[in-house]
Amino acid sequence: MKKLLTAVMTMGLIFASLVSAETSAGFAVPGFGALTEDFTVNPFVQAGFQRIGSNMNLPVDAEGPIAGLLQVGKVDLSLKDANFWTGTAGATVKAGKLFSMFASIGGSLNRPFVVSGEIPIALGPIAGEPVVDFTTSKLSMWYAQGGVGLGPILLGLYGDHFGVEIGDPRRGSVPLANQTLRGDVISTTLAPYIGFGMEASNALLTVIYSPLATSNTTLVLRTSDRDLAQAQYKWNKPGNFLSCNLQYNTTLVNGSSFGVWGNYSLMDIRGNAQLDFQDSTLGISRQRDVTATMTKYVIQAGLMLGLVF
Repeated sequence: MKKLLTAVMTMGLIFASLVSAETSAGFAVPGFGALTEDFTVNPFVQAGFQRIGSNMNLPVDAEGPIAGLLQVGKVDLSLKDANFWTGTAGATVKAGKLFSMFASIGGSLNRPFVVSGEIPIALGPIAGEPVVDFTTSKLSMWYAQGGVGLGPILLGLYGDHFGVEIGDPRRGSVPLANQTLRGDVISTTLAPYIGFGMEASNALLTVIYSPLATSNTTLVLRTSDRDLAQAQYKWNKPGNFLSCNLQYNTTLVNGSSFGVWGNYSLMDIRGNAQLDFQDSTLGISRQRDVTATMTKYVIQAGLMLGLVF
């Protein structure tokens, strides 16, 4: 909370200085009439390619083997070749010289990729394999953000969803004896942020930051015919989210524009978390505190097409 208050105060001072400087130069903050006279809408679409790197370390504490078959350990998963085509649609509404609103939503195309790591639940012959590769399927990944701009200052909310099914456990290319093990990994993130935007000529740089990023992650393990266990993690302390975006546009005809863009985002959430663990096979349910970590970075770039009216 102290980090957020410091960021808000800093942005407030910047905004106050901006208004003071403009007023000193003979500029007055526009009223409602001026806003409606200087009102523009800029819808846009983006398409590009992204690379995602992520690691999750999610302990699942237990008392050891259960019924001589099910053994609970920890999950430590990392993405190997997580490269995706991505698309985004959004709009920016400007009113006057200081005020704006913006919103966008995007997603990534489904494709198989590899997850590598330790599995949290071991069944029989798979228990002796400390590091296993999995093939993913049924990718569901989208992200959205919206907010308002006060001059160069940005205030808004970012959210994303990541869901995937993992299966085909193996060591490298060698399949393990148990081929019925499957799992779902679902993660949702929400981050209220503050930031700034700087525009020069046809280029625009925006940087946003949040010290209040929250995330819920659910892990479900099952065989081909039934669920085995479910573990849900809720961090007790928020983490950090940072995103930097740079775009360059050139005006075409009839208010249209074409450009290129690039983005780098980083999410880091770690510390105490509440674990809700349920074993549907034996009817066991537990709640306890654990220390968990989730980090993720996204690098992406592509082309952009927009309109202004």
